[in-house]
Amino acid sequence: MAKNNIDTKLEAELEEIVYTLNEIRHKSFNELRKAKTKLEQEKVIEKMEKDIDVCVTKIGLYLK
Repeated sequence: MAKNNIDTKLEAELEEIVYTLNEIRHKSFNELRKAKTKLEQEKVIEKMEKDIDVCVTKIGLYLK
């Protein structure tokens, strides 16, 4: 019974993390791009987006 409770809490936390990561990916990165970024900054942003995508995918697979 306790394990199910922990799993439920973990699942809720992971869903919140996925939501936050998606917000960062969709809103924050778009705002950065609109701020006339330099080429080096754009490369960093793209790397961060890929890292976030990997995290979201891994968490999503866990939640299925």
